[in-house]
Amino acid sequence: MKKIVILIVFLCSIPEINAQDLYTDALTAASYAYSHSKKAHGANNVYHTQEYADKAIEAFQKAEDLSDECNCKDANETAYQARVDMESSLEQDTFERSRFFAKRAKELGSKLLEQLTTCQATAGTYSETAEESDLAEATDEVTNKQKELEEKRRQLEIEQQKLEQQIAEQNKRKAEFEAKRAAELKQQSVVKLKAEQALQKLQTALQELSVVLNDKPGFESAADYVRSENELKNESLDDTKNFYVNRAKELTQTAMQQFASFNAIEN
Repeated sequence: MKKIVILIVFLCSIPEINAQDLYTDALTAASYAYSHSKKAHGANNVYHTQEYADKAIEAFQKAEDLSDECNCKDANETAYQARVDMESSLEQDTFERSRFFAKRAKELGSKLLEQLTTCQATAGTYSETAEESDLAEATDEVTNKQKELEEKRRQLEIEQQKLEQQIAEQNKRKAEFEAKRAAELKQQSVVKLKAEQALQKLQTALQELSVVLNDKPGFESAADYVRSENELKNESLDDTKNFYVNRAKELTQTAMQQFASFNAIEN
């Protein structure tokens, strides 16, 4: 922010520097004009009076143009009147009349210097006020930009906090699900172990019963109830239980069908 303000101050000071150069040039021209006017008035013959009057006219013309550029209206009018008086001094054919107009121009030259000095001081005060105003405006603009950036940063922090909270909640739900799934898978393993053992015993009992009733091992079952632990990962606890329930039903149905055929043979 400090660099920006310095740059703004520098840019704002450029017009003031140019204006001050104009005032300096105008005052220099007015000083020459006043000096030549004094010499013209103080000369002891008409030739010297008109010699310095000619130089004063050129200086007054320059002061007139520069005061116009500086917007010093009073100084511009005074320089114009002084130049006219000096031109009148050149046109006179007597020494006394030439000195008369030179004196008027000299008096106007002194007034011109005062007017330009006052105008320069007034313009300097105005420039300082304008510069302060521009600087304050620029500072306010930079401050407002910083506030906007700070608000955007705060909003980003809020959004980031919300996102982090959402991620934390998702991770928590995921951890809870994984823990619940691990516990369920453990139960499935227990069900698998016990169900397969029970079905194995049931199948063995049915085979023994078939031998007793038929005097030979006639019970056959196609029920495949032995599975790997990996197969349990793709199903729920209820799915696992239903699988073994269905296998028990198949064994029972097979036994009923085969025992019914034994009755038919006996009859």
